[in-house]
Amino acid sequence: MPSLASLRSFEASARLESFSKAAQELNLTQAAISQQIRLLEDRVGGDLFRREARHVKLTELGRLYHSLTVEALRELESAFETVRALARPNALVVKTTPTFASYWLLPRLSAFQHAWPSASLTVTAVESSLGQFDGVGDVAITTGQDQWQGFLTTKLFDIDLVAVASPTVARRTDLGRFLAGNTDTIIHTMRRLDDWSLWCLGAGVPNFQLDRGTILFNSALSYSAAEKGMGIVIAEEAMIADQLAAGSLVEVHSARVPSGRGYYLLEPDHRTRKPIVDAFIHWLQLEMAATTSILSERRGLGLGLGKS
Repeated sequence: MPSLASLRSFEASARLESFSKAAQELNLTQAAISQQIRLLEDRVGGDLFRREARHVKLTELGRLYHSLTVEALRELESAFETVRALARPNALVVKTTPTFASYWLLPRLSAFQHAWPSASLTVTAVESSLGQFDGVGDVAITTGQDQWQGFLTTKLFDIDLVAVASPTVARRTDLGRFLAGNTDTIIHTMRRLDDWSLWCLGAGVPNFQLDRGTILFNSALSYSAAEKGMGIVIAEEAMIADQLAAGSLVEVHSARVPSGRGYYLLEPDHRTRKPIVDAFIHWLQLEMAATTSILSERRGLGLGLGKS
């Protein structure tokens, strides 16, 4: 197993294409960087860099090694920062999905920081299949069906699906053709490929096949694309509450379909809850209740439908 020093020297040299620049960045001498690279090449059994007059370039072997190790090095650095954050006074480490972080949590987080100015807050946004629930952190917030072992779980709310688009797209969408399944301005979310079929079944609309429209990796990208006028997306209603209120997204159909999933708060079941975690969970539940109330009020008033 190569040393962390060798891996950091390799990563910096590959990124900067220079041993001397890598040495400056890592506060080492160029000789020390060269030595770490030589040790690594000896362990690998081949040249990782092609040395040229003023810079270095990765060899084919070097490119392969870089592709296999750079993400692992980032994960090590992230783990270190997470553990260091946990050691701080009033530390709070929250792990959640990119969509929840960007569309719901961050727009509201300043209110918690105002209430707890001494809090040392770290928010990590990762996809659930990439090791999100490893117990490192104080709480995790994610979607699912209460399937996590080794965690205390609290359901925050159920997920309802709605079909939304930008006002411009909604105005130009022929609702009759849309109801008949005749539109190409649709957005699929790769991590939630069943959303369109679930919504179509609940709304009584013919299903849209994956060979039509645009496919994006996660909900955050899909919602952003919809706001920019790329098409219609099936959204988790609570995640776009702010966009619905602001009018940057509007519903193109009145159907609101339960997904069978919910958002859950997870806590490691072996850890004593800190006061800062108590405060965060209390604040989170109040904010969730406010979001749910706003959405209920909009439904009661019949707001948000872009075309009748």
